[in-house]
Amino acid sequence: MRKLLTFVLLLMVSSAWAKEAAPTAGSPETTPAALETQTPVISVTPQTSPVSAVETPSGTSASENVSASVTPSATPSVMPTLPALSVALTPGVNNPVGEHFVFQLDGGTAMPASDSAVSIFNSGFGIDARIGYVFDDTFSLGLETGFYDLGATTTFLSQHGLSVSGATANMSHIPALLTLQFNLGDPGGPIQPYLLFAGGLAFDSNNLQGASFNTGVTTSWTNFEFDPGVGVAFVLDKKMSLFIQAKCAMDFDDNNSSDTNAQSSDAPIILVPIQLGLNFAL
Repeated sequence: MRKLLTFVLLLMVSSAWAKEAAPTAGSPETTPAALETQTPVISVTPQTSPVSAVETPSGTSASENVSASVTPSATPSVMPTLPALSVALTPGVNNPVGEHFVFQLDGGTAMPASDSAVSIFNSGFGIDARIGYVFDDTFSLGLETGFYDLGATTTFLSQHGLSVSGATANMSHIPALLTLQFNLGDPGGPIQPYLLFAGGLAFDSNNLQGASFNTGVTTSWTNFEFDPGVGVAFVLDKKMSLFIQAKCAMDFDDNNSSDTNAQSSDAPIILVPIQLGLNFAL
């Protein structure tokens, strides 16, 4: 009996020892990994522009280290494209629009039209030059001068007691005028009719070749002149136009039929220049 109790006791001790040795003999001893305190990382993706600041959320204690790392967006933000500015270009008209200077040059024939002028003067020629300023498509203002030469008839010579063989005479006429022009056509049209009104002074003189005037005879005068006219311009390009015009040049001489120094018995002396010319926009 005693041997039996000793055998049972040894069996129990060996079983307890086997249980304690089983972990080391069967598998390697594993030690649970220590829990590590990790710092939370907040990744912020900006919508418009990158942010370089590190923010600490409100409500966290000083011991908590919360870092905000900023990760730029993979696709850069694209600024909105501004709408393109488009300017509608209006095709230019044939003649320049707006204010500008003009220069005009013309020439042509000048015919006497009043009673006395017809009897003592032949048709002659004349030239004009004008510098002006165009205020709009309708109205322009300018200064004009010119030179006209009309040959004298034998009646003129006999009136002055000149019967010298081979003697000739002529009258020179130099106007200095302020000119207003009014265009009547559609602005920009290829054909521009217009009206003229000019006023100023006329410097007239009688000239004699092959003889001399009697002593005391007046041969030069300064008179008031008024010249209405009409014309039409043909636009060639933006800077130049061709025109034809006719004027009624009324030379108001100081007529006195009893004065031997009077220029003429006409009041006024009327000449009709018909001229062709060019107008240049400056």
